Amino acid sequence: MSREPDIELGATVRAAKLRFEREPVAEVGFSGAPDADTDSQSERENLPKEVQPGATYRDVSVRWRATTRLPETPEG
Repeated sequence: MSREPDIELGATVRAAKLRFEREPVAEVGFSGAPDADTDSQSERENLPKEVQPGATYRDVSVRWRATTRLPETPEG
């Protein structure tokens, strides 16, 4: 993104112990202004990108951030 986002949303989740019974399905979607420049990022600690059902993960942290820049208007 070449300029600061107009909207930024973030969250952090921590768990001492985390277990998935089945593979999770996660999805991020944006709606609204069709020409908006949007981005979503996450950082994980002690949690692989693809988790294994039945595995127990310890001292887990996930930081998530979504940003968007709205389209420029003729007025700037």
